[in-house]
Amino acid sequence: DHRLQREDEPHCHRIHHSAMQFDAVWASLAFGALGCLLLLACRRRGGKDLPKAMRRLVVVEPNADLALARVVVEEEAPLPVLKRGQVLIKVCAASINPSDYGAWRARSAKGEYPLPTGQECSGVVVATGGGVSTLGLLGRRVAAFPGSGTYADYVACSAWRLVCLPGSVALADACELFINPLTVVAMLLTARAKRAKAIIHTGASSALGQMLCKAAPGFGVEVVHVTHRQQHVEMLHRLGATHVLNSSSDSYGAQLDEKIRALRVKLAFDCVAGDSAGALVAKLPPRSTVYAYGRLSSSYLSAIPVIDLIYRGKKVEGFMVTRAFAKLGPLGLLRMLLAMQTIKRELQTTFATEFADVRLEEVYERVVAIDPERPGAKSATNQKLRVVFD
Repeated sequence: DHRLQREDEPHCHRIHHSAMQFDAVWASLAFGALGCLLLLACRRRGGKDLPKAMRRLVVVEPNADLALARVVVEEEAPLPVLKRGQVLIKVCAASINPSDYGAWRARSAKGEYPLPTGQECSGVVVATGGGVSTLGLLGRRVAAFPGSGTYADYVACSAWRLVCLPGSVALADACELFINPLTVVAMLLTARAKRAKAIIHTGASSALGQMLCKAAPGFGVEVVHVTHRQQHVEMLHRLGATHVLNSSSDSYGAQLDEKIRALRVKLAFDCVAGDSAGALVAKLPPRSTVYAYGRLSSSYLSAIPVIDLIYRGKKVEGFMVTRAFAKLGPLGLLRMLLAMQTIKRELQTTFATEFADVRLEEVYERVVAIDPERPGAKSATNQKLRVVFD
């Protein structure tokens, strides 16, 4: 019996070995088929019925005086050529941010002109450049942050720089899902990281200021809202603000002192520039910080007491949303991604914006009209422009 068993062993091993080879062949075939399917799924899609040319707004020649800059609408610009991992978006609307037309003032470091402008938009994906990241995006309604070129009929964008929208959100209203909402969240997370229970915010009646007013209670941060018109004070109170000051009031300085003392404020965010940041530095206690993030009245900061910086440990810093999230530590990127989901959910409530719509050919004229560097310019506060497309 033992001899028969030993004689059968090589035969058993051969059967087992053949079975293993058979399994390996089937596994190879399965993986090969899966790879082929994946390659087919990741190929370029869409784009068959697209026009050969599009309209876009470009800077031909920048100028510190926006009224002298050459900004034109190109009527026959070529459509973007997609790279792998990119999608082509038919733009529905693009928000107009001060940082957009900052590029109209100073020459680009790359020196490439004509220079497309506009950073964020909303629209529909009409073609993909292929790649795993673009799977399932064709035909989706999205908010996107390409970083440039959104004042155009079409724009190319990395698939990682867009957010798919629920059907309940009006497509045009999602054109400002990134810059202002993320800045608000970054401000409040910065305040929390610095253990600040209260902050000061100037330009409080702006679209960003209104978002901050609605979002701050959820972060446990009190805000002293500073605006320059009485009707804006009343509007902010209707939004739920508790501490609202009118900077044009004769009693503004005394009221600001009282709020700083009562709330122990050591952190301020200023978007007005000019003398505004300097006035805040002078009012705040030692070891306070004023973050400058805008220039509603001027491109320069002034009236900053040097003695406060040297002897009282006060600081003035620039504030930019991506850098602010990076300063939050290793989890900064994760916090930004989580913030995007919160913003998407609350786009029609906390982060809602009322827009004034303009056509592409009207953008230059409307922006020059609110340029803070121009004498007699209209106030840019409480005006949020967006470009709308057919």
